[in-house]
Amino acid sequence: MSEAGTLAEAFSALSQGPDWVRLYLMLPDGCGSRIIKKVADDRMPSKVCVITGCGPEKLDQVRAMGPQFVFKKPLDVCRLLDVLAGEVE
Repeated sequence: MSEAGTLAEAFSALSQGPDWVRLYLMLPDGCGSRIIKKVADDRMPSKVCVITGCGPEKLDQVRAMGPQFVFKKPLDVCRLLDVLAGEVE
């Protein structure tokens, strides 16, 4: 398991081929939507779970990019844990 606090670190962590990418959109050095695009463009098998506090317009744009799950803040931690454990489709 890797952890990344910046967009640059997240791109680096993708090289490890994670099963899951749990992603915040607002990162100190850029928008996390670039990670969603990278996963899709490279046809990585990683599942993407986005956590965001953004408004409806940005939320629609992010959903259109194809992450498996999008969570709006405040985060329902129990549901997130169920998703990551594979108990929710």
